[in-house]
Amino acid sequence: MYLDVAIPVFNPGFPIDDDTGHVDYQELDELDIWPQLRRAEAKRFAVETKQALAKTKAFGSVSVVPNANTSADLYVLGTVLHSDSEFIRLEVTVVDSSGEPIDTEDFEHQVSESFFRDAMNQDKDPYEPVFVEVADYVYELLTDMSEQQKQQLKNTTLVRYAHYYAPDAFAGYLSQQLESKRGTQFYKYELNAMPAENDPMLQRIEVLRNQDMLFVDRLQDQFAVFQQTTNGPYRKWQRETLPEAVRAREARSERNTKAVIGALGFIAALALGNNSTSTSTAVAKTAGALGSAWLLKDAYQANENLRVASAVIDEMGQGLDLTLSPQVMEFNEQEVELTGTAAEQYEQWKAHLRKMYQLESSAN
Repeated sequence: MYLDVAIPVFNPGFPIDDDTGHVDYQELDELDIWPQLRRAEAKRFAVETKQALAKTKAFGSVSVVPNANTSADLYVLGTVLHSDSEFIRLEVTVVDSSGEPIDTEDFEHQVSESFFRDAMNQDKDPYEPVFVEVADYVYELLTDMSEQQKQQLKNTTLVRYAHYYAPDAFAGYLSQQLESKRGTQFYKYELNAMPAENDPMLQRIEVLRNQDMLFVDRLQDQFAVFQQTTNGPYRKWQRETLPEAVRAREARSERNTKAVIGALGFIAALALGNNSTSTSTAVAKTAGALGSAWLLKDAYQANENLRVASAVIDEMGQGLDLTLSPQVMEFNEQEVELTGTAAEQYEQWKAHLRKMYQLESSAN
């Protein structure tokens, strides 16, 4: 039995101000994060996770979606913890359709400084191994499930979807309660019973669900276009900044070592009652070096070879969501024009389907 998987655009991992609940841009700058690049990565990494999962051939549909507000048996939720062209670190949580988080794991990969020196790697993704690891991880979680558990998840997915369109009719089939797992609270949906297969309301819901999936399928083409558009500029960024990222890390390591040695010398001098200012001067110089940390983003902003690539990334990373052209969708000879971002158009389409369902139900 094959489970359907939804992969929402990754959380970009921006630091949040505890007081305002908004992005802490000062800390963002201190962490050397280019916001537009990270937003572009949040979309790219979701697409690359989809591609890696699809290669396992162990799942049904595998779709990238704007957010988790969609129907699926499994959700792969990713957060970008770090990405600087040398290191990538991700946090991945797998949640099933009952709302229960199955497991959470961190993944890290270091790109060799010589990766792009091999001509065979020019068009390859240096981050690919981490997405293969993620796919293997999700696959292992799947193999731990029995066929009965998989069927239960698919039934839960269907009834939850039906409950969205007809809450009164399907309320008795589901129960919901607040639970906690490894310190995380969540609402878990329990399936009390299944409607009969020939239930006319459920059959109408199945028709709506097919229309819903049609929109999600179209979205996959849009995410594929985004990936293709950003491939060149992003790969150029990786190729140009990889040596800089390595040097920045080595410089930070050297400065930290000097700071520790200097501080130890200063403490030793104090213990010996040394009145010489030479040690304290050395410590002051080391502290100054730490304060004027070399920023990776300064390097790629000054790199002539990256100007065009940076412009594309700036444009494609303005928001986490995809901006789509207006499109006309049709269902039951009723047309509706959808506008806005991918998430906005998806919500408009679901609202239209719900309206059509209610009109049909009232007519019957």
